[in-house]
Amino acid sequence: MEEEISLKELYQIVKKHFFTMLIAIVSGIILSVLTMIFLITPKYSSEAQLLVSQQTETAQTPMLTSEIQGNVLLINTYQDIIKGHSTLSKVNENLGTNYSITTLKNAINVNQSNNSQAFNIAVSMETAEEAQSILNELINVFEETIQAVPAFNAASTLILSPPSFNPNKVSPSLTLFIFLGAVIGLVFSGIIILIVELKDTTVKEDEFLTQLGLINLGHVYELSNKELKQSRLSTKENKKNVRERV
Repeated sequence: MEEEISLKELYQIVKKHFFTMLIAIVSGIILSVLTMIFLITPKYSSEAQLLVSQQTETAQTPMLTSEIQGNVLLINTYQDIIKGHSTLSKVNENLGTNYSITTLKNAINVNQSNNSQAFNIAVSMETAEEAQSILNELINVFEETIQAVPAFNAASTLILSPPSFNPNKVSPSLTLFIFLGAVIGLVFSGIIILIVELKDTTVKEDEFLTQLGLINLGHVYELSNKELKQSRLSTKENKKNVRERV
């Protein structure tokens, strides 16, 4: 029974403050979108897919399962090489030293599909042209590094998908910011409404008095200013003031 009463009270509170919550949600969405537009720098991404494998002794020799598994495990090593300081320093030098090593490292993401010899490289930058240019140079430096390391002399690199040019930004997400703004507005309005309701100690229902064992003797209403002016008390006071003046 207590739970039903609580749900009823909750419904009444929501009904009472519905427009306040709605205004808070809309305000949260507007502020969130404005923050996204003016304070967050958009990001554009370029992606490429590579296949790196160790060549067998002869072209006619088929690759064994163990060799394929070895190539799959080597991708972790390739990832370390791609995001390594030496590789990124060379990329930055070839691009005119316009970026820091930390910026390039944070912009690069290497993903591998499960049990696959192919892996994807993605670069996210402030413009689509920058992302494509950096990824293209990164792949060139990576191929040179692989060929220069004696342990990878037998490795071959095949570009399955060249660096793409995507004119559409990948972040920030408008849908995500709208959702976050609505949630923040709802939570903020909920806290304010909760504080207001907890501070309100007035008795609004006769049931509350009944539960305390008290008897409701009646209601005393507060008169508005207009009602006070039109009341008999106000009229009598005006007449009295007029007599005193006379």
